[in-house]
Amino acid sequence: MNANDLRVALGTLLGAACVMPCMAQTGSAGPANVCMSELQQNLLTLAPHTASPPDSNGGFINRIASCNSWQNFFYLNWPARAGQAGVPDQQAPFGAPQPTVWQTFISPDQVFLPNGQQPAPWGQAAVGADVPPAVAAQVRSGKLRVLRHVVKFTDRQARLQDLEQVDGLVLYDQKTNPVYYEVALNKTLYDYIVGNRLYELKSQSAYAATRAIAPPVGSFEIKAAWKILSGAETSSGRFFTTSAYVIPPGGKGSVQTVGLVGLHVFAGGGSDTQGNSAGLWATFAQVDNAPLANQAQPAITYSFYNPASNAVSNTPVKVNGKQVPAVTQVTQVWPDDSDAAAVTKYAQGLIGAGAAKAPWQYYKLINTQWPRGAYSATPPKPQNAPLSLTTPAGPPNTQQLLNPVIETYMQVTQAQNAAQRSCMACHAYGKVADPQAKFATGFSFLFGRAQAAPGNKGAAPR
Repeated sequence: MNANDLRVALGTLLGAACVMPCMAQTGSAGPANVCMSELQQNLLTLAPHTASPPDSNGGFINRIASCNSWQNFFYLNWPARAGQAGVPDQQAPFGAPQPTVWQTFISPDQVFLPNGQQPAPWGQAAVGADVPPAVAAQVRSGKLRVLRHVVKFTDRQARLQDLEQVDGLVLYDQKTNPVYYEVALNKTLYDYIVGNRLYELKSQSAYAATRAIAPPVGSFEIKAAWKILSGAETSSGRFFTTSAYVIPPGGKGSVQTVGLVGLHVFAGGGSDTQGNSAGLWATFAQVDNAPLANQAQPAITYSFYNPASNAVSNTPVKVNGKQVPAVTQVTQVWPDDSDAAAVTKYAQGLIGAGAAKAPWQYYKLINTQWPRGAYSATPPKPQNAPLSLTTPAGPPNTQQLLNPVIETYMQVTQAQNAAQRSCMACHAYGKVADPQAKFATGFSFLFGRAQAAPGNKGAAPR
């Protein structure tokens, strides 16, 4: 089935099937149509939609957020056009075995360079020096991607040096292979950073002193988790796979087949002229990752959970206080949001009907997070980090948003004390790279990677 046939099939199915997941939604006549239009717009026109929440919560509810997030998922995971980074190939069927749109985005390491150097033009980013020339040629052609220690980071861990999660711990699968993480940003965000010289520490600090840094409307920041696959897992068809040059900490790189197991999507929605709404946050997972706590299904072979094991769930194995490579028993502490689950079922049905062999039908939306009111980044002056999560309209829609394979060990803490632990709660601490300044960066940690150009007195790389 070619791309046009797929669009026709999906368009027909959308017209008939949207009633099922949208009927349960409360509110005015808008929700059912929104569910249809958000997904149909993407599948039929491939138009990106950043889905920034409005300034108030009057017409925005979880079902709409879930529909918008799945629409973003379709766009970001559509096959990319060869030679045009970030552009979907409208002639390719959804699920075709080629790099996706987000996989052609640029990594932070290619934007925030040593000594505050200016990045290469979009689509021409250099490959790291730790990649052999023969491999680098394949990376530039899109045949291989590089996985090393590109991971999430926090205010207290500005630049992690290993393949660790946000809490500094490593997740190992059932074969004691570590999970690898990467971050990517799209051209809209890249242009904003480069156009305003926000990649250089002193220039960034000067900019932030007069106007707030805020990812503009249309920005995408992606955080992905990858698992090294066995032959059986590769042939199962249940993973989106890619070939990667995997560089373990302190080890020698090798080409591996990896499968996507987790995906954070931040769709930015602010600017220094339009205000920073904090955007829309969503986290997706492969359906076989781990069971809901105490609800393991014997018929499922989980990637990160063994029902026969006596190991304590979500607890890293340590020897003499240091984590060692060992199987991690992962469970999902917080269940999928009911609205997210309903829209996931609908989206999976669309994929199964129009692209039966596409692996994306084995992915789910865990939940979304969005602000109930505006987080203004407009004058009179920038805000300092951490940004408040409470607006006149109230706190975000949820205080818990964690992905079991990206924030594995943070789940236990949250289950015990019910403290706010989520994308927005963490990213509220995002600030400029200058250690002498506290200016917030619109819920993005990317800007904390900026280094100073030689000769900028008093500035030190972080």
